[in-house]
Amino acid sequence: MSASAGTTGNVAAAGGSARQESGSTTTPLQTYFGLAASARAAASLAELQFLICNDSHALLPFRQAMLLRRDARGQWRLVCHSGLSVVDETSPYKLWLEAVVSWRDGQEAGEGGEGGEGEVEHRAGVIEVGDLPETLQADWHEWLPTGLLALPLAGPEGPVMAWWLLARDEPWQWPARAPDPALWLPELQSVYGYALWAWLRTRRQWLALKLSRRKLLLGVALLLLLGALPVRLSVLAPAEITPIDPQIVAAPMDGVVKRIPVAAGAQVSSEEVLVEFDDTLLVNRRQVLEEATRTSRADLLQAEQQAFDDQHESRMALSVLRGKLSEKQAELESIARQSQRLQVRAPADGVFIYGDQLDWAGKPLQTGERIGLLADPEAMNVTVWVPVADAINLQTGAEVLVYLHVAPLHSLAATLTETSFAAQPGPDGVVSYRIKARLEEREDARIGLKGTAKIYGERMPVIYLLLRRPLATLRTWCGC
Repeated sequence: MSASAGTTGNVAAAGGSARQESGSTTTPLQTYFGLAASARAAASLAELQFLICNDSHALLPFRQAMLLRRDARGQWRLVCHSGLSVVDETSPYKLWLEAVVSWRDGQEAGEGGEGGEGEVEHRAGVIEVGDLPETLQADWHEWLPTGLLALPLAGPEGPVMAWWLLARDEPWQWPARAPDPALWLPELQSVYGYALWAWLRTRRQWLALKLSRRKLLLGVALLLLLGALPVRLSVLAPAEITPIDPQIVAAPMDGVVKRIPVAAGAQVSSEEVLVEFDDTLLVNRRQVLEEATRTSRADLLQAEQQAFDDQHESRMALSVLRGKLSEKQAELESIARQSQRLQVRAPADGVFIYGDQLDWAGKPLQTGERIGLLADPEAMNVTVWVPVADAINLQTGAEVLVYLHVAPLHSLAATLTETSFAAQPGPDGVVSYRIKARLEEREDARIGLKGTAKIYGERMPVIYLLLRRPLATLRTWCGC
């Protein structure tokens, strides 16, 4: 007869004798099937652990039941105790139980068991006070009764996932014989072990992966091969469509802007008025100078008439009056020239680029202060601001792709033509290198549009692309 058949026969005999002696309607066989069904129907790992430590009392009476599992560091930890909803992590009783199970598990590993190569077969057995080390024997009578049975719970994959400890006042007879209900413990041990394995296998599945040396070497070789593949370095940076060689429109004199009759970004023709300055100050000064000129001219006429009577003194006065009159006339001519500059005209055809009209109205300006730009709408390039942290080795003629915000699905081809040697704050305040590129395509492009530019550099291995930023950051930290 096989071992499984013998166990089944003993289980049946125990169930029959229990029915004859007690006459109860619930037999150990029915209790076993009820516990097995409850273990399979457990909705969570905590519910299964509670079932193992508490509901198992219906099959055989015991005083205490404990369940211990390994934590992430491989140490045995008490996770459930009969009659307790929460386990105190700092309890001396808990620490002592964990030490007992660690000793029991280490004893099995030291003996080697009967398992296959590299494996240890953990078997159920009774633990007695005399079996424990002296450091653990002293606390036995404080925490446990006479009998203690240790049952390893394992799944179909073999490794022990938990230890189930049962303590009662009477000594354990192991292996159990009929009519002792403990005869059902091996079957219940198997059911509980499989149920625990079903809940824990997803967490430990990665631990069960066994890679052969050949597969490991093949994987490493594949990673090295992929890391050596050459790819083109690239960097993304904000970009803007800017004009080529625009003409600066500046204030020709000190004054206040009256209005800008041209809308921002409008097409203008040559000699068209771009900016008008307020003429109030010039008109007032001209009126004052005209009156002063008439007065000087009258004084000069009177002095010329008196010169016939007193030739010496009148001639000296005539020279002074003629000088004053010439000064006033020169000032009038200067005001006339300034009046001609009250209107700033376009030097050529193009697009007038400046800010908002309302921002310029009434604004005082000094001579040479820039107002806007006059640009050829067909002469466009791309200005890219590459942050210093993202900069790569860029060469003239490098390929550039521009993705405008107004057309993100279409790219414009460009060629790098100029790179600044010194970094400077960009429009967003980030210290960057200014790069200019010539547009090869102008579809949907106009001056002022913004987007993102992708600049391509040299070809480098994939491993360099992945480690470039981490190595640069590490160098800033350690200086090596």
